[in-house]
Amino acid sequence: MTTKIDSIILGHNPFFGIDHLSAQRGNEKSQRFEDVGKIIEVLKHSHSLGARGMMMSTHPRAQSVSKAILEDSVLSSSWRVYPLVPYIQKYVRGSNEKGLGNLLVETLSQATLGQKLGLLLRGGKGLITKDLKQLVELLVDIEMLPFQKLNLGAIFLHDVVTDLVFNLGLDNAFEYFRDHVQKKYGVPAAFVTKNLPAIHRKFKANGWLDSPIMASLNSVGFYVNPSIEACQEALFDPNLNFVAMNSLASGHLSPDDAYKFLARYPALRSVVVGVSRKESATQTIGAMSRHLKFELPPQEKL
Repeated sequence: MTTKIDSIILGHNPFFGIDHLSAQRGNEKSQRFEDVGKIIEVLKHSHSLGARGMMMSTHPRAQSVSKAILEDSVLSSSWRVYPLVPYIQKYVRGSNEKGLGNLLVETLSQATLGQKLGLLLRGGKGLITKDLKQLVELLVDIEMLPFQKLNLGAIFLHDVVTDLVFNLGLDNAFEYFRDHVQKKYGVPAAFVTKNLPAIHRKFKANGWLDSPIMASLNSVGFYVNPSIEACQEALFDPNLNFVAMNSLASGHLSPDDAYKFLARYPALRSVVVGVSRKESATQTIGAMSRHLKFELPPQEKL
């Protein structure tokens, strides 16, 4: 299986009202993008500039965005979605507000009767036998329900789960996730982490560097853990399939400054970046084209 993914992947944070520095800005974006048509406008503009995919968690808005992508003549055929699973906030907030049982019932409402029966049977067996493989597969399949029929690029495991599995030494869970994603969904299994040096060493030792690994990287050290210096060995490993996030440091860096910095690292394969307006998409993707050795589709006339 090829592990190559899109060089430019739009982040979902702006569309879902998530802002790392300002709750007010996040709320403003959330209100603006209640109209899913405005999200599609940004996606189609980015598509015209050479972007071909976006990351998306199972946020409540994910289902309507997925439906709009499938209904658009341009995006339905040439746009890839990169699910980020699981949506941790959904489970924490939902289990507190509704109870875990009601949350699972609501989540399963997106499945057909046959899918529900299959998921419940597998989940029951996993709980009874404590079969980690069954449980991993069940959780992935539940999270993937909103993304049925979409073109997928890869499936990313959330950093909370990646780092927890690593710290618990549950290497089998990584293997089960990789195998299930590749066999059932036909795309690479990818991982997000807040501890790039440790995950790099683990995956290198296990021969898993073909899997994309995403972590924060920017010149000011915003969310770069444990530090830029500590990540150097991984970032200069040409065999690492590295995906950068938080490259603009939540707006602290200009696109030109951000991507001049990223260009020095041979491990860089892709960038996940949030854009909330056509103008920011034009500036950001333009800077990537100038500074990064990404092979992008030709720009289209708007």
